[in-house]
Amino acid sequence: MPANPASALGEAAGKLFENAVIGVLERVIGAYGYTVQPQRLVNGTGNTYQIDAVISDSEGRPVIIVDPKYIRYTKHNRDKASWLCTAHYNLRKSHPTLRKSIAVLGGRWSAPSIALMQSFGVETISVTFEHFCEVFDKASIQFDWHESDREVPAESLKAFLDLSTQQQSEIAQSLIRPVEEQLSESVESVLRLDATVAPHLVSGVEILIKTELNEMVMFQEQSISAAIARLLRLMPDDVDVASLTRNRGSTRDSS
Repeated sequence: MPANPASALGEAAGKLFENAVIGVLERVIGAYGYTVQPQRLVNGTGNTYQIDAVISDSEGRPVIIVDPKYIRYTKHNRDKASWLCTAHYNLRKSHPTLRKSIAVLGGRWSAPSIALMQSFGVETISVTFEHFCEVFDKASIQFDWHESDREVPAESLKAFLDLSTQQQSEIAQSLIRPVEEQLSESVESVLRLDATVAPHLVSGVEILIKTELNEMVMFQEQSISAAIARLLRLMPDDVDVASLTRNRGSTRDSS
């Protein structure tokens, strides 16, 4: 028996949840010629992030990143949410083929933490802690206990380890069932469309500007035209915008 049965059962539940999410992804991507697997992705400054599920195209380029994360206690919210924000945002900046990032959240995630992730462009899909308790209860395993309790977690872990592989797999499928359709549709909505972004699909534009003083300034606009207007206002008055457009056209013609 592990020294910390509560932690061990929590890790086991998290792994079942992760496997169930990946199983959903595998079923969705099958018809589109994509692959999904855990992967270490590097951003533009050399930082490496371990992503649980990276959906890649036929050339191995990441298209969607998905991170299933289970937590039992809300005290872990800020650390986990901050990591997801940093990792997903930095990777999207460094990999132009990335079109969506998703966090599939299980357990006790607070509304402020979810809002924080969403503000960084991470789509969130949530399964409540209550649902986890219901699923394990149906398998005769008590999953809800006080943080200081030692007896119940030990009994619950023993009951879990006594389950067959098939029974554990059924728990995994039950854990993801409330959001299986939502997750499938979210991923498929990206894969079934051409990678080219149609103008009518654009709902907002973010502009990140780095100055010579290493300042990072972020602007948000509601349309492409508004974003262009914002950039034009930042250009020196003596720049001939028309000539820039002509030069760009000449470059395309000669290529």
